[in-house]
Amino acid sequence: MGVLAAIAAVGNLSCGMPPAGTADSYRPVEMPAQAREAGMLSIFITDQTTDGRNVKLRGKIHNPYPEAISGVRLIYLDLAPGAPPRVLGHVLRIIDQEVGAGQDTPLRWDVQTMYAASPGARFNLMAFAIKRGDQTLPLPPGWEEGDDESARGSE
Repeated sequence: MGVLAAIAAVGNLSCGMPPAGTADSYRPVEMPAQAREAGMLSIFITDQTTDGRNVKLRGKIHNPYPEAISGVRLIYLDLAPGAPPRVLGHVLRIIDQEVGAGQDTPLRWDVQTMYAASPGARFNLMAFAIKRGDQTLPLPPGWEEGDDESARGSE
């Protein structure tokens, strides 16, 4: 879980509510070199709801790279309040989708978690490309060799 705690800080770059104003006024911050090397993708959450056990996430995943990507690895982290935040649990998912350069793909994920109704419940959601152009990218932090198979079965 220590590695997941480290990527919780990186995850703040990928997910969040846009500032007040029109959608046109929101411009993503330039992605740090380390995040680009890992193939991190931008995530924009447009709706999130919970019934206390399930978190329904809707939005889009954006490919900021000049090459198309094949496949997306998603990492959902439940976080306890505090500084630094503590990782309570995580869920992994793979989306087998091709996304063209500069294009978006829809995000629809219903995450089952016992922490959804916890007081002060927070989460981070991160996305990483599996392949960019012809290059297979390294596994993101916290993702292990055997995780792909179970993550493909995750809804």
